[in-house]
Amino acid sequence: MRLLLSLVVLWLFGMPAHAFSATELRFLAAGVERRAVLVNEAPQGEVRPVVIVLHGGRGSAQEMRQRTGFDDLAVSQGFSVVFAEGTEWGPGQHAWNTGYLQRRHVGQTDDVAYFDALIDLLLARHRADASRIYMTGGSNGAMMTFAYAARRPERLAAIAPIVGAMFSFDVRPSTPVPIMMINGAMDNEVPLEGGMSRNSLVARAQAAPFKSLEESLQFWIAVNGSDPQPRVDVSGTVTTRTYAASDGAAPTISIVDAAGGHGWPGSPAVRAGNWPIQAFRGADRVWEFFRTQRRAVQ
Repeated sequence: MRLLLSLVVLWLFGMPAHAFSATELRFLAAGVERRAVLVNEAPQGEVRPVVIVLHGGRGSAQEMRQRTGFDDLAVSQGFSVVFAEGTEWGPGQHAWNTGYLQRRHVGQTDDVAYFDALIDLLLARHRADASRIYMTGGSNGAMMTFAYAARRPERLAAIAPIVGAMFSFDVRPSTPVPIMMINGAMDNEVPLEGGMSRNSLVARAQAAPFKSLEESLQFWIAVNGSDPQPRVDVSGTVTTRTYAASDGAAPTISIVDAAGGHGWPGSPAVRAGNWPIQAFRGADRVWEFFRTQRRAVQ
């Protein structure tokens, strides 16, 4: 079992008045001390579903906690939420090592080992339900969600990558993984058609072009054994394609907002002219999907 270095209960300063207290987790992953923030831990004698939330390429656990609104939802719906944190490359700025983005920032950091250690810790010390561990993330966090799920599908009950893309299909999950992808059609940082980002800063950090949404969708439909004919639902600017699961398979869902740009759904714009999806709140839509998914545990 990986060594738990320290456990500190803290109040994160700068949070809204309605914020809940949190537990800082510190642990070793591939010999390096890492951290995450846990909110709404299950009481003694119980286990709870856990949603692991990954920030983007300039974010942090605290920033993602403030931006997504998962605290309130976790408490009202009875699940735990963990805000993971990547490698720090600038003051308060962190990134994930997907193998293809921000390589000079993250170096050789082993983030697969990070999530292995984090999940082990949650199961051993923090009363996580092994059959209901979920992962979601925005932008670079979505890319890491894809990467981890491809390598460790047996550890996750479902994933929800948001405004992200895949770089490679070289690693194919060994078992189906229920997935819901959310993207904005107006996203110029991670465009639906794939290729290099239209944001020059992002493009300079890319070691490979993005796969298109349609390529990634077909990859997961095949992995999951989903029905290739989708049910299509349109509500305002939002189109949802649901590729249903048959016996022994998993659902694959794509949600695209024709008016949405880059960022966490429901949050304010970080840069002028780039509005995230405003048609729904990301945390609500993600949990609506996760709550229906469970993985059999041997």
